[in-house]
Amino acid sequence: MNRPFKQRRARIGALTLALAALFGFAVIRLVVLVAMYGPRLNSLARHEHTGETELAAVRGPIVDRNGEPLALSAETRSVYARPRRVLESSTKAERAKLAAILMILPISLESKLNTAAPFVWLERRMSPDKAQAAEALGIDGIGTVSEYKRFYPESNLAASVVGLAGMDGQGLSGLELEYDKLARGEAVELSFYRDALGHPIFDSPLALKAPEPGAQLELTIDSSIQSLAETELAAEVVQSGAKRGSAIVLDPFTGEVIAMANVTAGGNGLHDRLHNPAVQDAFEPGSTMKGILGSIALADHAITLDHQFYCEDGHFTVGRHTIHDHSRHGWLNLGGIIEVSSNIGAAKIALTLGSDRYHEGLRAFGIGSRTGIDLPGEAAGMLSKPSGWKEIYLANHGFGQGVAVTPIQLAVAYAAIANGGNIIRPYVVSAAYDAEHRAILTHTPDVMHRAIAPDVAHQMNILLRNVVMSDGGTAAKARVDGFIVAGKTGTAQMVNPENGTYYQNRHVSSFVGFLPADDPRLLILVVLYDVGHEHFGGLVAAPVFSEIAQGAVRDLNIAAPAQPYDTAGVIPIPDFGKTSAAENFHANSAAAAASAQVDDYLPVLTGSKLTRATPNFAGLSLRRAMELARISRVSVDVHGGGYVVAQEPGAGAPLNHSTVKLTLAPIVAERRDAAAAETGSGVVPVSYLSLAPRLVGRR
Repeated sequence: MNRPFKQRRARIGALTLALAALFGFAVIRLVVLVAMYGPRLNSLARHEHTGETELAAVRGPIVDRNGEPLALSAETRSVYARPRRVLESSTKAERAKLAAILMILPISLESKLNTAAPFVWLERRMSPDKAQAAEALGIDGIGTVSEYKRFYPESNLAASVVGLAGMDGQGLSGLELEYDKLARGEAVELSFYRDALGHPIFDSPLALKAPEPGAQLELTIDSSIQSLAETELAAEVVQSGAKRGSAIVLDPFTGEVIAMANVTAGGNGLHDRLHNPAVQDAFEPGSTMKGILGSIALADHAITLDHQFYCEDGHFTVGRHTIHDHSRHGWLNLGGIIEVSSNIGAAKIALTLGSDRYHEGLRAFGIGSRTGIDLPGEAAGMLSKPSGWKEIYLANHGFGQGVAVTPIQLAVAYAAIANGGNIIRPYVVSAAYDAEHRAILTHTPDVMHRAIAPDVAHQMNILLRNVVMSDGGTAAKARVDGFIVAGKTGTAQMVNPENGTYYQNRHVSSFVGFLPADDPRLLILVVLYDVGHEHFGGLVAAPVFSEIAQGAVRDLNIAAPAQPYDTAGVIPIPDFGKTSAAENFHANSAAAAASAQVDDYLPVLTGSKLTRATPNFAGLSLRRAMELARISRVSVDVHGGGYVVAQEPGAGAPLNHSTVKLTLAPIVAERRDAAAAETGSGVVPVSYLSLAPRLVGRR
C-alpha cells in the first residue's frame, strides 16, 4: 500500500470520526433540548403566535329597596398607543389631529409617545364616537378597547353609603368596597392567535366566554327618605352653623337601615364618597346616654321608678369638680331626670349603680363594640375599663362625658329600648342577585343578644315619651302630628385634641327617638357636629328629626294611632302578685285588644296556687313576639331571625318567672298565609315552619 493511499484513508477516517462526533453531539444536544428545555421552548413558541388579555366584567348595579338605581356601569371606549409604531407611521400634523380628538394638547400627546414603554393609554373611558374618530385617522399603532365606567345617576345621594369605584373597576369605599368581590363580577382571560405581523385574530377558536357580570346589590335604603334626610340635615347644618351632620333612619326590629345621611358644610364630593361619619366617627353622646343609663339602673334593680334624687339646685360637687345643670332642680325621680335632662341626677344614678355594673350594662348595649354593620371601616367608639374610673369619671359617664359612640352604635342601643330589649345587627344590603336574578346573598334580621328585659324597655319607652310629649320636656320640637314620639336630646362639649380639655362654645347636638312609641316602626337619630353655644339638641337636632319622621311615615304608610297622647293609655301589664284572679282576667282581656295572641296568656291554677301560663309565640314575627312579651311581662331569649318556629317552654306551660327561649327562622310567605288561613287564627303552627325554605326575592 503506497503512502498517498494511506494518507487519504487516514484523512477519511478522521473526517468520519469528526462527523460521527458532531452527529453524536447534535443528538445529545437534541436530547438535552427536548428533555430539559422542551416545555419552556414550547411555551415561547406558543407565545410568539398566541396572546392573552383580561376582559374585565361589568360591575353590577346598586339599587334601593324600590329598585331605583344608585350606581350603574356604562360601556365606554379607551384609546391606547404603541408609541414606536405611532411615531414611525405618522406625521406631527396627523398626531395633532389625534390630540384634538382626544381633547389634549399636542405637546402632551408627544410627551406620552416619547417613551420606551411598548404600550401607553392615551385616554380612558371616553365616548364611543370620539374613540371611533381616533381610530378613523388610520394611524398605525393606535387602537381602542371597551371599558366600563361607573356612574351614579342620583349624583351624591347616599354617597357615603354607596361609596366609590376606581378607574379600573375596583371598589374603593362604601358598599363598592364592602361587596367588591360580588359587584365586580368574574373577569376572564381572552386567548387569541397572532398573525405573521403580531396582530391579534380575535375570531380564533382559543377565545373564551364573555366576562360574568357583577351581582346586583339591593339595599334597605329608601331613596325618597334618604333624599329627605339629606335635604333637612343640610338645611340645618347651614342654619345652625354646624360643620357637618349625620342622620340615621332605622327599623328598630329588623335592623334595616332605611336612610343614612352625612352632610358636610360646603360639600366635598370626593370626600363624601370616601368617608362615612355615621359609621366611622365617634363622638361623646352627652345626655342621650341618660336613656341607656336609666335602662341599666332599672334592669340592675339599683333604683326604682319612684326613687328620688336631690339635684342640688343646679350645682353638685364631686371631689374638686362641680357638675352643673342648665336649670335648678330639687328632688327628681328617674322620669323627671330624663324629662328635664338633669346632669346631676344622672351623675347620682351612675354613682348609685357603680363602675362595674354600669360598665357591664354599657357593654350589653353595645357601647365600645362594633355593631357589625355591612359597611367598611366601622369604628368601635371608646369605653375604658372600669378599673380606671375615678368617682368623677363615673359621674361624668352618667351624662355621656368621657365615653364615645358612633352614630350607628347609638341608634342600635336605642333600638333595643324600642324593640323590647334586643341588640340587633344593622344592615344596608338586603340581597344580592346574579345576572339571571337568582339570589346569591340574603340578609335577614339578626338578634345578637339581649340588653334588657322587655318590661324594663317598656318602662323606659314611657319615660322617653315625656321628653317629647310633655310640656316640660326638652324636645317639644321633635313632635310629629298625630303620633306619640319617644326620644332623648343630647348636647355635649367637644374635646380640644391639643390639651384634652372641653371647648366652651363648640358642641355636638343630637336627638334620637322612635315612633309610634306604642308600636315603634322607625328609629331616627340626628347628630350635628361643632355647633355654637346654646345650640342644644332639642333646638337644632329635634326639628330635623320631626321633618324626617313626618316624611318617612307618609312614604311608608305608617298610620297614626287612634288616640292622642294625652288620652292614650299604656298597654296593660297584669301584675299577678297584687291583683285577684278576676282582675287578672279582665287585664288580659284588655290586653287582647292590642294583640290577638294575648288570649294565650291567662292565669292558670296549679293546685291552690295561681301561676302564669307561657304565651303562644308560634308563627309570630320578631316585632309581634316582642309586643306579646311586653304585654305578657315575659322575658324572652331570641335566636335567629324571621318567624318563631320553636319556643321553650311550650305554650300553656307554667311560666314560674323563667325566660322563654324563642327560635326564629325565615318562612315562605305563601306557606305562612295558607297556614294562617287553615288555623283561622292568624297563628302559624310550628309544623308549617320547621322546614320552611329561606324567603328570597325583591321587596
